[in-house]
Amino acid sequence: MSLCVNPGCRNPHNLDRAEICSSCGSQLLLRMRYRPIRILGKGTFGQTLLAIDEDIPSRPYCAVKQFHFSSPHPDVLDKAIELFRQEAHRLETLGIHPQIPALLACFQQGQQLYLVQEFIEGLTLEEELQQQGTYTEAQVWQLLRDLLPVLKFIYQNQVIHRDIKPQNIIRRKQDNKPILIDFGCAKRFISETNLIQPGTQIGTWGYAPPEQMINGKVNQTSDLYSLGVTCVRMLTGTPTAIEMYDTENEICQWQEYLPSKASISSELSQILNKLLQKTIKDRYQSADEVLGAILPFFEDTRPPINLAPNREGFVYWLMGERAGRITVNVWNWLWGISEPPRV
Repeated sequence: MSLCVNPGCRNPHNLDRAEICSSCGSQLLLRMRYRPIRILGKGTFGQTLLAIDEDIPSRPYCAVKQFHFSSPHPDVLDKAIELFRQEAHRLETLGIHPQIPALLACFQQGQQLYLVQEFIEGLTLEEELQQQGTYTEAQVWQLLRDLLPVLKFIYQNQVIHRDIKPQNIIRRKQDNKPILIDFGCAKRFISETNLIQPGTQIGTWGYAPPEQMINGKVNQTSDLYSLGVTCVRMLTGTPTAIEMYDTENEICQWQEYLPSKASISSELSQILNKLLQKTIKDRYQSADEVLGAILPFFEDTRPPINLAPNREGFVYWLMGERAGRITVNVWNWLWGISEPPRV
């Protein structure tokens, strides 16, 4: 199926290889190359589409973000386009990181602006939560360990994500790594040129900290707050921090919402509690600081050593070559990997 992205189209569904929309007469291929086939998500600023790149023989998938606004003044639109290209340049820089989707193209078509990014196959953490249930403590430790270096990288490039939540983190099917998507900097050009209703903030209520939702103020600590809420969401299954917030004591009492058999260490609790502080100065001030806090405990949360496929090298190093060879042979024989050991 081909999808028409003209906002005014009454029947956007078309045949697979159609070039012109049968309903409104619009061109279906974006930039004569990208064929939208399905809506992945919608929001205040536009929509994200799954598309096929028709210029490449294998016709790979890509993610197309369409930003929309209604009949702006030409001067305002020109300013929006200028800021849009600046923000696209930032996304291009960020896309060199292996846990951030690469930017493939940015362009204007009609009065719509588009970003084309690498499509990440996998489940969002929200989908993972719905399908597999809440996280264990070890999974949250690993999530922090995997995502904090990504946040450190974007801050080094003077970018704040602005909308960290389970829906914006995809567990990539290829290698099981969490991928950070949907950067708020790509939307900032709309809010800064007043192309949407005044007062609209970038961020998600219940995940963004108070200062971000009240006055739009963001820095590293606002992202780290949202990361803390995301971790708590994965541990408890409770939708947002607001539902767990004790207004009298001004603290998020997430521990009370844990599944009945869940047990969380005091070390992880302290880290999450500091991420979730209402006051900026009481939170961790950088991704580096959080990394420094988790690394001393991380060794204790790793899974047991797997003796395959590099078990031989590890055991030889640990026990010496001859003793190691005997141990490995016995291990293999017990598990039916080889013939009875010869020592």
